[in-house]
Amino acid sequence: MDEGRAGAGSPVVRATRVRVSEEAVRIGAPAPEGAPGEPTVRVIREGDVIQAIEVVCSCGERIRIRCEY
Repeated sequence: MDEGRAGAGSPVVRATRVRVSEEAVRIGAPAPEGAPGEPTVRVIREGDVIQAIEVVCSCGERIRIRCEY
């Protein structure tokens, strides 16, 4: 087995190390105490048609992605 390629610190994650779960899992370092909340995503619809997707960063920045069909 080539541990140098998929060992600790490698960007490659072996299939035997992956687990499927229904709950959300935070990846990376824990947020410092008092840090703003998680980013949010909102779908903007007009009837059954998605008009835009809005992403609001935890810092407050808002990005709206307009969907054109």
